[in-house]
Amino acid sequence: MSVSAVVTVRIDAELLAALKDKVRRDGRTLSAAIVQLVRNDVQPKRARPRKRRPTIGMFSDFEAPDLEDLVQLRHSLGARLMPSPTSKRKRR
Repeated sequence: MSVSAVVTVRIDAELLAALKDKVRRDGRTLSAAIVQLVRNDVQPKRARPRKRRPTIGMFSDFEAPDLEDLVQLRHSLGARLMPSPTSKRKRR
């Protein structure tokens, strides 16, 4: 079991009453609720796995890309295929 510390915190009476009502409804302790709130704010959030979009037919196992991914791909390919007008060399 990990070592814990005691911390004294000033909190508005109305906020404390609302928190006590919530933990009573949830069946938790006040201490556990405060620790969970602090943990949620301090620890980095885990990235959610991307939701797969269903496809049909022979590509049913293929994961379809998002529209944003397609737009980025199109822009990157366009930039490679079509040089910008300012980068053209003067022809003699």
